[in-house]
Amino acid sequence: HFAVDPDLVFLTTRLAGAGTRFLPFNLGTGGPGHEGGAGNPASPSGYRTAYLWEQVWAPDAWLDLLRRFLHVENPPPPRKGKPAPKKAWHQRSLIFPRLHQWHAVRTLTTAAATQGAGQNYLVQHSAGSGKSNTIAWLAHRLSSLHDAQNTKVFHKVIVITDRVVLDRQLQDTIFQFDHTVGVVEKIDKTSAQLSDALAGQTAQVIITTLQKFPFILTAAGQLAGSRFAVIVDEAHSSQTGESAKALKQALGEDVDDDGDPLTASALARGRHSNLSFFAFTATPKAKTLELFGDLGPDGKHRPIHVYSMRQAIEEGFILDVLRNYLTYATYYKLTRTGPGGTTSSHTSDREVETRKAAAALARFASLHPSNMTQRAEIIVEHFRAHTAGRLGGRAKAMVVTRSRLHAVRTHAAIRTYIEAKGYQGLHALVAFSGVVDDDGVAYTESMLNGFGEGALPERFAYTRADDPSAGTPGAAQ
Repeated sequence: HFAVDPDLVFLTTRLAGAGTRFLPFNLGTGGPGHEGGAGNPASPSGYRTAYLWEQVWAPDAWLDLLRRFLHVENPPPPRKGKPAPKKAWHQRSLIFPRLHQWHAVRTLTTAAATQGAGQNYLVQHSAGSGKSNTIAWLAHRLSSLHDAQNTKVFHKVIVITDRVVLDRQLQDTIFQFDHTVGVVEKIDKTSAQLSDALAGQTAQVIITTLQKFPFILTAAGQLAGSRFAVIVDEAHSSQTGESAKALKQALGEDVDDDGDPLTASALARGRHSNLSFFAFTATPKAKTLELFGDLGPDGKHRPIHVYSMRQAIEEGFILDVLRNYLTYATYYKLTRTGPGGTTSSHTSDREVETRKAAAALARFASLHPSNMTQRAEIIVEHFRAHTAGRLGGRAKAMVVTRSRLHAVRTHAAIRTYIEAKGYQGLHALVAFSGVVDDDGVAYTESMLNGFGEGALPERFAYTRADDPSAGTPGAAQ
């Protein structure tokens, strides 16, 4: 269902009265695939929304969209001991691509069909862009892509990721498009399993980890006549020492110091003309742009497709964290003083008596900033005083640290403080990739959270406000 006027387009896949949710289906002010904000640029046709009927609703494009993009979202897997959820087909969510997703996949597949194997492509899509679905749609399309001579462009499509949740999203999405058993294969065991998948005829889309990357390069050199599309998602790469070691094992010293898989991929592609790399990142480095980007007439390298953070924020898919961002020092000043720097009872923290708050924060500020216990106290108490009651008790807080080790220690300090104060209904989760060594002790995300990574989305989404059994033995958490 489309809602259209001369300037904007919105769509929904289900009408539900007042609960209907219309999502933007606009090009962005910079035009499709370029930097810009929410909305549409001026059109030579007169109407800013002319692209809808001229491009999207064009018969061939529309039928291709229905065939290759639409899919039904499966219910989440049940928790242990719980019955599998059942939903009628018409009650499930129908996934329709956002315009930048549809446009990105078409742009990439057109370029690959024209240029053939041996190319690099950089896709700069912000958080909130729906990257998992974009990668799944691209992988499925590349697996059956043919050129103008009706020759198959790629014999295999390899998706490199090291996030279990993304693995599952990719598999679920691609499986809906092609129900043939074995077409999508996840390699989570040995290199021999990967070798069989690469050399066999059945598997068309292979999902594997960054650690298997060296073997892919070796196999690509040995499988003469075979062409491979490799999709790399930098945003989900662990950047761990193990990953960097695996890359250097394959590439010698031709990889930057932090083991960036994108730059490593580009360098590797220089040795393998039968490999094309499709790299997804939200924040490309200068070196990444130079190796992957298209060289413009002004001598600058640019991504082949962009969905900017500005557009994602203005369209409401992510929040602008800088609007609610305060440094430790700024928070101290705001609490201690009023407008113009004068001490006042009408400061931002009205819930507490100003003099006491200033004295307490002065004690915190006088301590070294690495003191995790004091940081945990400020974080937890600020959350309880200002945030916890919002959204009907559903509000959450995010603590962003400078490193994975800081995340481990801050998480431990927050949990310790909550337990020491005896606060109920207040919990902390931690998210980081790989293994973190803290004074000889190895920590993983699942170890600290107490459950597997696959359960993290459901656990994070849980709120007591939405659980009718909260506080009883039947509570979901």
